[in-house]
Amino acid sequence: MHLRYLKIEADHLTMLPRSLSNLYHLQYIIYDGSIWVNLYKGDDFVPSDINNLSNLRYVELLENYISSICGIEKLNSLQEWKLDMFDLRDVSGYRIGELENMNDLCKLGINYLENVKDAKEACSAKLCAKMRLTDLTLCWCNTYSTDNIDFDDSYDLDENYFDVSHENVFDNLQSPECLKNLSINNYIGPRPPIWMNKVKPISNLEKIELTYCREWETLPPFGKLRFLKSLKLSFNLKVKWLESKFNGNEKYDAFPLLEVLHISYLDALEDWFEAGVAAEDGCLFPCLIELKIDDCRKLKELPSFPSKLKSLQIRYTGWKTLNFCSISNSIPLETLEVLHCPNITSLPLADEIARFAAPRDLRNYPEAETSNNCHLMLSYLSISGPSVLLMEPFRNIASLKTLSIGYNDEVVSFPNEAEQWFLKVSSSLYELRFSDLESLRSLPSYLESLSSLQNLYIDAPNLRELPNLPPSLKRLTLRSCHPELKGALS
Repeated sequence: MHLRYLKIEADHLTMLPRSLSNLYHLQYIIYDGSIWVNLYKGDDFVPSDINNLSNLRYVELLENYISSICGIEKLNSLQEWKLDMFDLRDVSGYRIGELENMNDLCKLGINYLENVKDAKEACSAKLCAKMRLTDLTLCWCNTYSTDNIDFDDSYDLDENYFDVSHENVFDNLQSPECLKNLSINNYIGPRPPIWMNKVKPISNLEKIELTYCREWETLPPFGKLRFLKSLKLSFNLKVKWLESKFNGNEKYDAFPLLEVLHISYLDALEDWFEAGVAAEDGCLFPCLIELKIDDCRKLKELPSFPSKLKSLQIRYTGWKTLNFCSISNSIPLETLEVLHCPNITSLPLADEIARFAAPRDLRNYPEAETSNNCHLMLSYLSISGPSVLLMEPFRNIASLKTLSIGYNDEVVSFPNEAEQWFLKVSSSLYELRFSDLESLRSLPSYLESLSSLQNLYIDAPNLRELPNLPPSLKRLTLRSCHPELKGALS
């Protein structure tokens, strides 16, 4: 039989057919069973001699059963597997050297890298020789498990906790220059690998994700990567700035093509550049479209941003100002979310935008600076109270599609003055969400005038009645309400 493509759709298999290993011409295997059923399958789910299928190019098995194959090196035509993780073990047939001759791989994930003993074994994988590899994920797990460690500001790892041999391992896992996407997870070494601190080996990267690299104080020169479009950093607890070194004679062009920047739980992050280094001209991130900052409490302020920014989400951050480098009055934000930022003292977007986070926390703060001539083009707006709708520049919005009001236990009702605002957006507002409003007792009668409203979500445990709703409404979700209302609706 010259079968080349096999897809199995079944939820109750306890193992794949043993005869599968006899289909020597097979190139594609896809098992599409239920993930819940597969949770209880063991290592014998895959035939032990499946590595005889030397023509295999693509394998898709739920729950990463590809890692149960002993001697995977024989599958040297393999280009990609899903889930895309190869779990290393300190057992013959499951070591990183199995990857040595798998040079057709386009996508590769390696897990349990703590099982690689030394630099020589790391070199045996020959990652840098895989000229088709575009997507690489490197993960450490068992040896560096830190679930029971409290990583507060006063905590320092014991000098013997980290074995320097693992640092040498990472230095010898250099990726090929053709790599486009790189993810690194749970590496607890004190520095990046040597090859990442040079621009050339990582020059073609377009997407980078670093998670739980807790001990790195500085990052590789990501700002110099001319093709980098997405950078996501989380739980890198000691990083103080994103870019640390600039040549004084070099024209400033940090992150020239970056479009997406997500930074989360960077406890030590204070600024975008190393102290004393300043931009000569222009903006950081001139092509930035999406920015998310979550729980970076030492970050004092944001840099100037270009007028291309479409999505801005900031939570639990000590920032003070937001400056757009464009002199244009038009700011094309489609998504704006600012929550739990009590240190705001200046924000050119509007007088009272600082109250997005929690009005009661900011009442005693100075008013933010004014730019009443800004015109926002928003499709999504998330705020903590309806009074914000009456402030500049939001009182003049007429094209909003989604409005979310929530996480406020002081709102009891809506002001009458908000009626005109809702009438302005009545032809565009598609979705309206009232979330976690503990004290809200009634909704305004003018909701009936929202002629385009299709989705309404309500989570207000003390809401006692509903007004007449617009005929356009297709979906109503009552997450919580007062027992009186619940009884009236039942």
